[in-house]
Amino acid sequence: MIQLRRFQGTCQGSTAALLCMLLASSILANELSSLRIGSPGDPQTLDPHRYTLNLEEHILKDMFLGLTTMDAKGAIVPGSAASWDVSSDGLVWTFHLRDNAWSDGAPVRAEDFVFSFQRLLNPETAAPLAFFLYGIENAREINGGKVEPTELGVSALDTQTLEIRLEQPFPYFAERLFYPTGYPVPQHVIEKHGSDWIKPQNWVSNGPYSLSDWKPQQAVELQRNPHFFDLENVRIDSVKYVPVADALAGYHRFLADELDIVGDFPAGEIESLRESRPDSLRLSSLLSTMYLVFNVTEPPFDDVRVRRALALAIDRDKLTQKVLRSDEIGNASMVPPMVPGYKSVVETNSPDLALARSLLKQAGYTEEEPLKVTLRYFTGSESKQVHVAIAAMWQEIGVQASLHHTELKVHFSDLHSGDFEVAQAGWFGENNPEHYIELLWSQIGSNNYGRYQSAEFDALLEQAKNTVGQKAREKLLQQAESVALNEFPVIPLYSVTVRNLVNPRVGGWYTNPRNSHGVRYMTLK
Repeated sequence: MIQLRRFQGTCQGSTAALLCMLLASSILANELSSLRIGSPGDPQTLDPHRYTLNLEEHILKDMFLGLTTMDAKGAIVPGSAASWDVSSDGLVWTFHLRDNAWSDGAPVRAEDFVFSFQRLLNPETAAPLAFFLYGIENAREINGGKVEPTELGVSALDTQTLEIRLEQPFPYFAERLFYPTGYPVPQHVIEKHGSDWIKPQNWVSNGPYSLSDWKPQQAVELQRNPHFFDLENVRIDSVKYVPVADALAGYHRFLADELDIVGDFPAGEIESLRESRPDSLRLSSLLSTMYLVFNVTEPPFDDVRVRRALALAIDRDKLTQKVLRSDEIGNASMVPPMVPGYKSVVETNSPDLALARSLLKQAGYTEEEPLKVTLRYFTGSESKQVHVAIAAMWQEIGVQASLHHTELKVHFSDLHSGDFEVAQAGWFGENNPEHYIELLWSQIGSNNYGRYQSAEFDALLEQAKNTVGQKAREKLLQQAESVALNEFPVIPLYSVTVRNLVNPRVGGWYTNPRNSHGVRYMTLK
């Protein structure tokens, strides 16, 4: 708050008083033009081609603009491309770029996207999500080191026209391009500064904001990009993404007016907030799946009987209704139930403790020699409650589960390196089934955390990827998912309900199933 006492002794007389009022108004306006957002942690990187965390994606979307983007309500809209055309066979996409500039004033050209897509798929970049663009001609071979990056099916027809050639029809391609993997990065800056290009003093981006400061454990600070094509509609001058230790800490900082927006807070506070701050409470279902993943390359989880037994002991209704208590949707499919047009054929079986015990016995585990597992999850009160409950369910079938937790970025680093037995995992974002089912594909790299491999699953998924018709494609995806989940490499648990607190002074913030909230659309009252 403005401390007007600082002006006492200098505001005597009508003219001085008027000047002081103007000064105070100016300071207040500056304070109100900065948005403070609570983030669940520090980013590991702000290089769009090396990101993996959802929290990084939220920051990056404010600083870059892909060929497509999302509006304030989460719908796909033109981004750096003002429009695009698709060939009748679905294989050639032609994007017509709008006039836009990097934050240093240099124009954004079609050649920037050619460089960026080649960089993403170059194996030297080691992009963990490079598989997002495997549908492009030669992308997988390039990422595997078999073909040079210059052979990628992306061409600049002129400075404002980009052509992308796909190996297989992919009707969801416009949706795939709004992720950071599809963002352009500044070739002229990277060639000058190398990996140091992401430091604030070197930073250049093409979105509504650019990076002004990055202090680990304190804040990532953004400022408006003066060269952004739609600058007149970007109303907020600066943004601070502030890491919070956990959901409870973020909740208290919001109540203390230290943060304007926080995502996630303890579910037990919902009823209180409905009474005390109904105008700040925002709840919405998220396109997401939370699941447990087994490291199937190591015993005992290379035995499907063990994996199935642990799955049969879990009661999803108890997790959602008794533990989480904030309208999460229990789900036995990898695909969120709100994805339109897709109906999973995977059966939602009720817990069967007798069969679970029998399977463990067949696998060689008894009361005298019980199965012992380490269940990993990332730090947070809600995560702890869920995984304590799961450990208790496993105890009912004689399994001894030890709980191990780490902060978010360490947890997912361990998953990517395969350093776990059973672990919490989650996937968010797209409104199509393939985005979730392909997590079990042997070709996607380390995001198939458990290293599951099935020739039958891969063949069905590949067949789906070569199918143009939407209904026929989704039928093949159903079959592929059924094959995989009947081998229990993962245990789908539920889809998330997003809990946000938004200060009423923030305008232009809308609930949506992607939980996407670009600051460029917001205002501060």
